[in-house]
Amino acid sequence: MRVRTEVARAAVVALVIAVAALAAACGVSQATPVPASAAPVSAAPVSTALGSAAPATPAQSPAPSGAAPSTPPPATPAPAPSAAPAGTTAPVDSPAPPSPAGAVVEDPSLLSVLPASLAGVPVNHEAQAFAEAATDPAFAGNVQSAAFAVAVDGEDLASAVVARPNPGVYSETFFRDWRDSYNEGACGQSGGVAGNAQSEIGKQTVYIGTCAGGLRTYHAWLADKGLLVSAFSLGDRRFGELLMAGLQP
Repeated sequence: MRVRTEVARAAVVALVIAVAALAAACGVSQATPVPASAAPVSAAPVSTALGSAAPATPAQSPAPSGAAPSTPPPATPAPAPSAAPAGTTAPVDSPAPPSPAGAVVEDPSLLSVLPASLAGVPVNHEAQAFAEAATDPAFAGNVQSAAFAVAVDGEDLASAVVARPNPGVYSETFFRDWRDSYNEGACGQSGGVAGNAQSEIGKQTVYIGTCAGGLRTYHAWLADKGLLVSAFSLGDRRFGELLMAGLQP
C-alpha cells in the first residue's frame, strides 16, 4: 500500500532538513543535502528552520506640508523569533502537548531507547524534524507518536527517528516498505541505494542500507516496546552502528 511506503520517506526528509539546518548553524562545511526526489514542496528553507529573520525597518512618515521636519522617535525593534535552533537539547521526559484526534504526537520520552551519547558526542532531541514530518499525512496517519534525535561532530553524524506505529499498522510488509522508502529518501542524492544487508548489532537484528555515495541507513524493530528505530549515518566513526549497538530494547 503506497501510503504506508511514503511514511518513512517523510521521516527521513524531515531529518535531512534538520541536519542541514544544524550543520549550517554549527558551520559544518559538508551538510547533507536534501534529497531532491523526496523533499516536500512546502519544505522550509534552512533560514526558516533556524527561526532566523531580518528585523523589519520601520517606515518613517513624511513631514506635514509647511511644517519643520522633526526627528522621529527611536524605532522599537521587533521581538526576535522564539524558535530554538535545530539540535537544541530537550529533556526526554518532556510532556507531549495535546493534539487533535488522529494526529501524531511528539513524545521525547521515546528517545530513552537510544544511547545518551556516541563516542562522547551527545544525542540531542531534534524538535524541528518532528515538526516537518508531522505535516505529512502519511506519517501522521500511520504513526501514533514519534521523536527525532541527532548527534553531529564535524563530518561524523547520526540522525534517528523513534516511532510508535498506530495500533494494527505494523506488519512485516509495513516494516519492509518503511525501510525501502526510508533508504530511497536518504540515498536520493548520495548515488542511490547500492545494497542492503542484515546483521546482529548488540541485541538487535539490524537492517542496513548502503548508498553509492557512502551514507548508510539502519533499521531495527523493538518488538517488546512496539517501536521502530531508523537512522542514517555519515563519517568514519560509524555513529549509526554505535547508535544501534546502544539501543535499550
